[in-house]
Amino acid sequence: MPLPEQKPVKILDPSKPQEVAYAIPFWLRDEQVRASCVRAVPRIQAIEKRPAGERIAIVCYGPSLNETWETIREFQWVMSCSGAHRFLIDRGIVPTWHVEVDPRPHKPLLIGEPHKDVEYLIASTCHEAMWKHLEGFNVKLWHVFDPKEEGFRALPAGEWALTGGCSVGLRAMTVARFFGFWQQEIFGMDGCEGPSGKHAAAHPNQPKDYSICDYGGMTYRTTPAMLEAARGTFHELDQMPDVVATFHGDGLVQAMARDYKPRPVPPKKAAIGYAKPELISTEYRGLNEQLHRENLAYGVGGGKHAPTVLKLIETTKTRSVLDYGCGKGYLGKALAEHGVPIWEYDPAIPGKQESPRPADLVICTDVLEHVEPERILYVLDDLRRCIRQVGYFTIHTGPAQKKLADGRNTHLIQRNEAWWRKKLGKFFNVAKIFVVGQELHIVVAPRPAQEKRQWPAEQGQPIP
Repeated sequence: MPLPEQKPVKILDPSKPQEVAYAIPFWLRDEQVRASCVRAVPRIQAIEKRPAGERIAIVCYGPSLNETWETIREFQWVMSCSGAHRFLIDRGIVPTWHVEVDPRPHKPLLIGEPHKDVEYLIASTCHEAMWKHLEGFNVKLWHVFDPKEEGFRALPAGEWALTGGCSVGLRAMTVARFFGFWQQEIFGMDGCEGPSGKHAAAHPNQPKDYSICDYGGMTYRTTPAMLEAARGTFHELDQMPDVVATFHGDGLVQAMARDYKPRPVPPKKAAIGYAKPELISTEYRGLNEQLHRENLAYGVGGGKHAPTVLKLIETTKTRSVLDYGCGKGYLGKALAEHGVPIWEYDPAIPGKQESPRPADLVICTDVLEHVEPERILYVLDDLRRCIRQVGYFTIHTGPAQKKLADGRNTHLIQRNEAWWRKKLGKFFNVAKIFVVGQELHIVVAPRPAQEKRQWPAEQGQPIP
């Protein structure tokens, strides 16, 4: 009887990036993020840098954990990930935190029985099965930083998104630094197979194929995903230049760590956490919602700008239009009569509150004067994100006839043309400003790509 054919073993080059596909389709990941964001669980918060001597053990599920786990008993702070949770608890070590980021449904099987003394740090990318598995336990939510537009739109305002690499171990290192730990000791992060296989113990999704990789005179059994995570370890350390990492055990990552030389990263580019700015406060949103309900004439003026918008569409050959601050949607109703579709966004209108997608032409009429003064830079920055080709704004420079329920004039910003020109000039190329009585009609274009938005590091930090 002939023996079955064996696949040739693939040889991987550790000096080159590996092609690794994400575990699930991105659209499904984004839907899981949205579903997670509505859960009533606390969010993680940054912690100041901890004093010298406060070490943390970050425990991954690689095979070398079998030889090194006893040392973990010495640590006050322990952060596990993947199957290391059950591995440690079975040996009488209860992690302080457990980190999960994988979006697939098999992950709860790997965690095993939750423990009442563990704080579970669950990324919004995680599957619903993870949330059900941890019901009734101490859970906090965090987000994976995604610079792409759909990732940005799915992220709630005011919540932290953390950078990191392509494995949960690398993410745990970033989370640990976010919690103030700069002295990190890493266990079970091997990047290769060992005597017990690719993990320290059983795994419900154990890869069957393997490749080999030569590094430092040694040959390691690995996979493209494991090798890419190994390579990424040192990129992530470059992003955290104050972190001192010690790698326990023997494996590919540990061998690479012995040769690691930090690469200087400019301070402005070394960032691990971003908070999406809140464009409107909860209190002010409520006042606007109340005004929309009680005053039927509030937010209905968009339709009068339809002729101008139609001319702009014709001139610019626009394929997409966004009404930013659409109110009751009368611009959209007017354009519909001409067969022109439009996207709508307004933080005070139910169903239109999600961060808008970018469009070729963005209309923002009778909006900016209503913005809370301390948030105007965030709103202008978001408008810059949204405008692909042309923006058309109208701004009233004087008081409005309407008042909020707290007695304030609805025009919270009453400034002249020179003030608005300077403010807008920080974010846009201001092409034209037409003054019509107390109203400014403004045409802008986005800044060149190198000047585009960078998220502020924390809520309340001014944008340059």
